[in-house]
Amino acid sequence: MAWHWQAKAQEDKADASQIEKVAVGLLARREHSAFELQRKLSQRGFDPRVIDDVIGRLAEQGWQSDARYAEAYVRMRVERGYGRESIRAELGQRGVARALIQAVLDEADIDWLACAQRQVHRHYHAAPDGHDEKLRRYRHLLSRGFTPEQSRVASGQWRDAEGMDDAF
Repeated sequence: MAWHWQAKAQEDKADASQIEKVAVGLLARREHSAFELQRKLSQRGFDPRVIDDVIGRLAEQGWQSDARYAEAYVRMRVERGYGRESIRAELGQRGVARALIQAVLDEADIDWLACAQRQVHRHYHAAPDGHDEKLRRYRHLLSRGFTPEQSRVASGQWRDAEGMDDAF
């Protein structure tokens, strides 16, 4: 009986070393949430109990951080034209705690209206030419996670080359 437990402990130690090697490789490419690491390592057939221990150690050593992941994710999604609500939902799906999501979004000094306006300019290359076009832009911004108010304001404005706003 003791032999079985000793063999199991040695096997877990070998697994932990292999799991850590794979996890560090994943983290070297980009930040991952603990949930994402857990999922990716489980898909490779590693023992979930050992995975949890390794992820805990990596977090203690500073290799893995959900806060750092969330900050990087917010920056990336803002650059790609997504709004606060979309980013909040996506981070939740990636296993980041609600309180951490809220804290990261609050700490990020982002002008969401300016982001919505940039997205309109990036996606549409001319001023809206009527109510239907403004409505199309409004729906586009809503689908990207901007609030109804941000979407309403940004879909009805156009900044021309001289920086003048055309409000509709």
